[in-house]
Amino acid sequence: MPLKAQIADLSRFQQLLVGTWTNQNLPGTTKGDQTDPYSYNVMPLPQQSPQNGNDFGYILKNFRYYETIVFKDTDDVASPVTAPNRGGTYQQTPYVLFYDQQIRFAEGPGIDTIVHEENGAWLHLQTEKQQIGPYATSPPTYEPGDPEPQPPTQTICKQISVPHGVSVLALGSCSDHIFAPLIPNADPPLPTPTGLNTSPYQDTLTAPDNYQNPHPVLTEQITLPLQAAIVDLVGADHPISNYIHCQVDTANGGGVMNIPFEQRRAALTGYSADYWLMSLDGGTNYDILAYTQRIVLDLLIGDNHYTFPHPTSNVLTRVKMM
Repeated sequence: MPLKAQIADLSRFQQLLVGTWTNQNLPGTTKGDQTDPYSYNVMPLPQQSPQNGNDFGYILKNFRYYETIVFKDTDDVASPVTAPNRGGTYQQTPYVLFYDQQIRFAEGPGIDTIVHEENGAWLHLQTEKQQIGPYATSPPTYEPGDPEPQPPTQTICKQISVPHGVSVLALGSCSDHIFAPLIPNADPPLPTPTGLNTSPYQDTLTAPDNYQNPHPVLTEQITLPLQAAIVDLVGADHPISNYIHCQVDTANGGGVMNIPFEQRRAALTGYSADYWLMSLDGGTNYDILAYTQRIVLDLLIGDNHYTFPHPTSNVLTRVKMM
């Protein structure tokens, strides 16, 4: 039975996420807001009808975007909770922080309109003694013995609900570091599907009636916006002093579920993500959040299924309360 939790019960990463995050100009720069964000999205779509005389079986819908993420600490139904998973002799306790996310186009024919919404939760996983009986007693009594430790590679879970009829569980862990993160290039570069003509990924497609791939360099290397943000912060004399790095992956004990239509036509089959929560003042405040997500889609084209990448990246800044 979920119980209300206090902010202090959450992991350090979750506590530092609490609040609202948006695209804003990074300190000392004129870039990062909704007009010029450090972001990109590569989105393939199955398409039967030819467009502009070309019939690839798919089209692209790549674009820069801006977003708002709210990590909730209110007293309503989305306040932080604990939701113990009883195991008989001991329990696993997720300490839960809920979030809501909304994404809008930053360019192209759909500029400023909503392209994506989701909600979900970050779960901090711990093993603890299990109380005896269905309800708490005073003083509480517990099952004898010590719990087995939580696997160190599965201490955090991102739980995602996307209104396409898709649910995701990705598990991982977080670690603290000093200085700026070394955000790697995609290796290998964007893995395009085999057996199809993939020239749209290399072409600059920005015509109003064929706005598919405005930035081929970003299409190939989804982490370039994040790398550029770190370079620009240093150039503005705002170097990163500390960061927390969190990695989650559905292949690490998690999984994905799709409703039947999506399962047949455009199933999400894998998800992994890296988050870098960064401080500019020696670790007192962590007000910059960068991430990259690597989503794998299985699209039906003709009679065959093809594996397509659907990566995203963005750099957000915490909204300061006045």
